[in-house]
Amino acid sequence: MRILTFNWHETYICMLAKTGHQFEIVERFKGGSKRWLTQIRPIPSNATIIGEQVAQQRLEDGWYDLVICHNPQDLQQVGTYELPKIMVFHNKLSTEIALGGNQIRKGDYLEDIRVLVSNIVNLRLVFISENKRDDWGLSGEVILPGIDLEEYYGYEGTEPRVLRVGNFMKERDLMMGFTVGEEILKEVPSTILGINPSLSGSRLSRSWEDLKEHFRLHRLYLNTTVEGWEDGYNLAMLEAMATGMPVVSTFNSTSPLVDGYNGYISNDIDYLREKVLHLLEERDQAIRLGENARKTVEERFNIKDFIHRWREVMEDSVGSLSRRVKVYRGVGKPLLSRAKGPDLHRILLAYVSYPATTARYLEKSLRKSHEVITVGPSIWPELIRLWKLENMKEEVRPHDIPCGFDVDMDDILGKLPSGWRPDLFLWVESVNGYLPRGITGLPFPTACYLIDSHINLNEHLKVAGKFDFVFVAQKEYLEEFRRAGLERVHWIPLGCDPDIHRKFDVAKAYDISFVGSLTPDHRERRRLLGVLCNHFDVRIDRCFLEEMAQAFSRARIVFNKSVRGDLNMRVFEALSCGSMLLTDEGPRSGLGELFKDREHLVIYRDEKELVDLARYYLLHPEEREEIALRGREEVLRKHTYDHRTDEMLKVIVRGLSRRPSPKGPAPAVQKPKSLQVQPYRQRVDLRLHAAKAHDYYEKEREEIVGLIPKTVVRILDVGCGAGRMGRRMKQLRKVEVVGVEINPRIAREAEQYLDQVIVGDIEVLSLPFPARSFDCIICADVLEHLRDPGTTLKKLRRYLSDDGVLIASIPNVRFLGVINHLVEGNWTYQAEGILDETHLRFFTRREMIRLFQSSGYEVQNVFANLSTDYEKFGRSGDGTLRFGRVTIEGLNQDELKDFFVFQYLLTARKKEDGHDSGGES
Repeated sequence: MRILTFNWHETYICMLAKTGHQFEIVERFKGGSKRWLTQIRPIPSNATIIGEQVAQQRLEDGWYDLVICHNPQDLQQVGTYELPKIMVFHNKLSTEIALGGNQIRKGDYLEDIRVLVSNIVNLRLVFISENKRDDWGLSGEVILPGIDLEEYYGYEGTEPRVLRVGNFMKERDLMMGFTVGEEILKEVPSTILGINPSLSGSRLSRSWEDLKEHFRLHRLYLNTTVEGWEDGYNLAMLEAMATGMPVVSTFNSTSPLVDGYNGYISNDIDYLREKVLHLLEERDQAIRLGENARKTVEERFNIKDFIHRWREVMEDSVGSLSRRVKVYRGVGKPLLSRAKGPDLHRILLAYVSYPATTARYLEKSLRKSHEVITVGPSIWPELIRLWKLENMKEEVRPHDIPCGFDVDMDDILGKLPSGWRPDLFLWVESVNGYLPRGITGLPFPTACYLIDSHINLNEHLKVAGKFDFVFVAQKEYLEEFRRAGLERVHWIPLGCDPDIHRKFDVAKAYDISFVGSLTPDHRERRRLLGVLCNHFDVRIDRCFLEEMAQAFSRARIVFNKSVRGDLNMRVFEALSCGSMLLTDEGPRSGLGELFKDREHLVIYRDEKELVDLARYYLLHPEEREEIALRGREEVLRKHTYDHRTDEMLKVIVRGLSRRPSPKGPAPAVQKPKSLQVQPYRQRVDLRLHAAKAHDYYEKEREEIVGLIPKTVVRILDVGCGAGRMGRRMKQLRKVEVVGVEINPRIAREAEQYLDQVIVGDIEVLSLPFPARSFDCIICADVLEHLRDPGTTLKKLRRYLSDDGVLIASIPNVRFLGVINHLVEGNWTYQAEGILDETHLRFFTRREMIRLFQSSGYEVQNVFANLSTDYEKFGRSGDGTLRFGRVTIEGLNQDELKDFFVFQYLLTARKKEDGHDSGGES
């Protein structure tokens, strides 16, 4: 199972990793750092640290089987995806609110959380104790922590000191009982390990071994977690007990301690201090208590129980069909939005599952903009061995609807989610023998993609007649299909997946690389490789996916030899990896229509030319790398699987529009007007937004509307408020407006004016649109509200068309009114304005421009919203500005004017040399 989680708690994630599944971990900012703290735990061998962008892309691609969240922020990020999710509650809500200064009411927050969890599909809740489940008042599993006793052992207690372990103990005195602990340990030798910046002498353990060494050598452990605010134990205390260390603790009804058996527990501080001093003197007593403490952990907090319970929850989350069927909602602009004809939003995709098949790439591409459900069997171990696919490092993933090879379409349709009707059935050749019965009778369009016609032509001619549309990967055989009476047959070459077939930053290690099959049927390929081996350093591999891409990247030249003149996957994949391709050309393969010899790749025509060309380009690296560069640019520009699926669907739409199938096209799917993405941010932030006066959200912003180019047809309005500006835009011209709004109450108003409204925080939302979906993006008074506006601008860049414009309005913190307040010692937040209480960032004109430039934009124009005071006081002409007790001299007119600007309006376009992936790649 592939699981995504978020690094809020190294120790707990290491416990989860013992379930044996593969984990990918997104780092979070905690304890002053955004990294995995190896001082606390080493990264498990079955876990990998990844960035936000990688996680986001893999979520969109449907790569994960499960997500484990640790707080509402995590849940917000993944809430719109249909894959199973588990939310772990580590803390009591009452404690969180109290530590936050009681700025929110528990009842209100709980109601928000109930709404949140009820609106997220495929969600399970897990609590780490009964105490915490009761405090939240929600239904869910309780899974107690589990300690692996094999990792904790060897207690000696030779150092007469008391150990405490925890982070921010003084700051969290409410729950940690730090003050009480200090009273118990007054003038007693003690050690504190953890992140505690306010405590001199405290430090983070140097490593996990260092932490365990402290458990082994220190005489006893002190726990003071407070009844009502925290459980009577934490993981550090359980680890101490597992080592064989006795614990002295303040009373807590949920504590595993029994006074005098495995430690000492009491509300009497004097009694506890007495027992601490006693154990410091009596090591033998500490050993006896510690032995029982270890037994307690084995009985109540055993890692085997933890693993068993977690595996049950994980498997149950992903096990049922309703949860395995991942319906990815491409609610935004579909690939075919401008084509006239039927909607192909819901696609039923059939193939035999294994990681390196063409259909897997098509599935990934289609899921970006469509609802896709896959159906079919999976490749089996015997065939993996027969085809020599053992080197596939990725596990075979079952389909959304698994089935056998012998299956009827009626059976498949009966397993679809209730109300889900395909707009298209697409069957892709993968493993022979899988072709559902009853395709010709389906009440919606059908299509097939036939790949190996150079090998399976006769079978393909029989299969093709069952489908409304036929796509073939080998151009040479188009006429064979047409002579068989098939009119709707089209050439769609194979392609590449830039995420997998990418250029790795590795040194060139060998002259020539070949990755592929060398069976007895590949006689000419084997012969030519033998010739090359006699002259050059040749690396021959049988590997797949990223490993294949690395092999290509390490080669100066990639060799290709077709089978019966086919145009194979290796052509596109090798070019995408950025090494020069040396290939033959089937006479009717169409290779020359896609790429130019000596410009994008190099074509050899016989054995002698193969050797001569290889030698020439090995001796002329500059020419070789220039061809490789142009080839990579060309394949990425025109020949990815995104291009292939786009072309396929356009062909189908055109065909259905011109001459509908006798079955009739599938009815269009009515897309939801509003995509309700979980609207949570930090609770305090959202309540400030909710408390705004209603007219705060109702501004039409004519000055923004006036900056929108007349050619614009699709607009993304980030921070759309109640939709008044969008309504105005639609009144003036024929445009589609999609809004994003954090306040759910206000967003409901915007729905009546805009084409679609997404509710949520733009900083963590995954927008459900393909790249370049909008030719105008508006951020009117938005960027100053964000924690990381640069990252958001980079993310939005992905959705802006190449000639699109981004329009923003941003307050100017250099405004003289703000400076005057500051000089007088004030920085008082207000309901709105430059010092709006929801502003997190402040900008001058220069910093605004830098922000856009660093985020991949070129600022085109900057306009100013001026205070009326400028006409009265700003045109003195002497270069001096006086206000309050401030006098600034030597200003030119533009500098002086800047002090009277309360807001700037900017228009920007994407830099030509930038990247479109932004925060989503």
